[in-house]
Amino acid sequence: MSPQGKKGNPAAASKAKAAPQSKSRSRLGLIVFGGLFLALFVIVGVAVGIGEPSVPDGAIAVVEDAPNGTITQEEFDRGLVQAASRQGLKDVPASDDPQYQLLADAAEGDLILSRWVLGEAEERGIEITDREIDDELETIKTQQFGCKPNETSCADFEKFLDQSGFTLDEARDRVKLQLVSDAVQCQVIPSGPPQCPDGGTPISVSDDEVETFYNANIEQFQQPASRDVRVILTKTEDEANQALAALGTDPSPKTWEKVAKKYSIDEGTKSSGGLRPGVTEGQSEPALDEQVFSAPEGELVGPFEGDSGFYVIEVEKITEASTTPLADASDQIRQTLVGTRQQQLAQEFQTDFQTKWVARTFCAEDYRIDRCSNAAPVPSPCTKEIAESQGCDAPVPSTKPIAPGSNGVFGTQPVAGLPQGPISGQPAPAGGVPPGLTPVPGGTAPPATAPQTAPQTAPPTTTPGG
Repeated sequence: MSPQGKKGNPAAASKAKAAPQSKSRSRLGLIVFGGLFLALFVIVGVAVGIGEPSVPDGAIAVVEDAPNGTITQEEFDRGLVQAASRQGLKDVPASDDPQYQLLADAAEGDLILSRWVLGEAEERGIEITDREIDDELETIKTQQFGCKPNETSCADFEKFLDQSGFTLDEARDRVKLQLVSDAVQCQVIPSGPPQCPDGGTPISVSDDEVETFYNANIEQFQQPASRDVRVILTKTEDEANQALAALGTDPSPKTWEKVAKKYSIDEGTKSSGGLRPGVTEGQSEPALDEQVFSAPEGELVGPFEGDSGFYVIEVEKITEASTTPLADASDQIRQTLVGTRQQQLAQEFQTDFQTKWVARTFCAEDYRIDRCSNAAPVPSPCTKEIAESQGCDAPVPSTKPIAPGSNGVFGTQPVAGLPQGPISGQPAPAGGVPPGLTPVPGGTAPPATAPQTAPQTAPPTTTPGG
């Protein structure tokens, strides 16, 4: 249940500062102030546990086994002001405004998740020193706000804090949370230096695994034969003959430009001398396709009739079919497989992390959101009527792969899945591309992507919510 009628609503008593300008809001995302971690953790509420602890007066939630696990009403009110500021709102909406509920859920979800992250770090023996926090905050101030190194007072940074509703101590807490998050990620996803300063065990991919992937997806490493061809298309055969005569016996590119501009009705090529580069079989109408792939290089052919009119063509360049050798593709295949394994580890950790910490989180009656173990179970979308009329399929999670190295555990926006299906102009591979792997353009190795690094802070989500 979303927070309703909360006591201490600051809408009337506490006003947020003026909404930051767009430039400041952009910086908001760069400094870790925003919907920190919210995007990655969509959690299904679980049934009320047995023997749940009571939430103290003046608090909205308790997270067991987490440092400072009691979340107070005062913290919630502060978080609500900051959530409104992130959305560019001057004031917190009234409690009967629909937008208020979204902001309230976002503020509470952020506070709960911060306890989870700190609790996870404590269980893993991760500690962040004041010196590390100071150094990171100094880096943020110099790189994102143009402050001078070790500058005591920086107007742009102070203005940002004021507009965002953060005190300096709260800013330090956010920086600490990001550093803790990064450290947890380095334990969860092995990547090795320099991504994780303390080292780590890099993920190993064997030569056999590389070769298996190469053979299973060989079509992605094949470049079909292609032609660079110049084309003039006319409505009538007489116009095509006029164009052929104007070209002469050995037309130069300049001549093609002049004649195509005068005679061709092909809007896609008439302004470029009729040139169609990299044409592969099956891309053109049958009559044109047959002539393009039977004509010798450098000879005028036509006029001949096709579905669209009459053609005069000249094949300018022939490129034979080729296959990228395994030796040339292996390094980038290896990197792709490492990225896939990193993503799998992140997903496995995320599931365990959610299950563990939801079970330890208890919220006051008016504050039971989906991160609370005592929240009402999420209603099943499979109602009796739907089941009787059309049945209910088992839920299937999205399997859209993402580019390796672009996923994160904490603090990053969700990455848009890559489009599914065969690459344009290429046959679909027999078994498809395994989830998490990047489809590879024909004739090339997988795209180079830097190994996963500590996640950069993403801009706040545009739709607040827990």
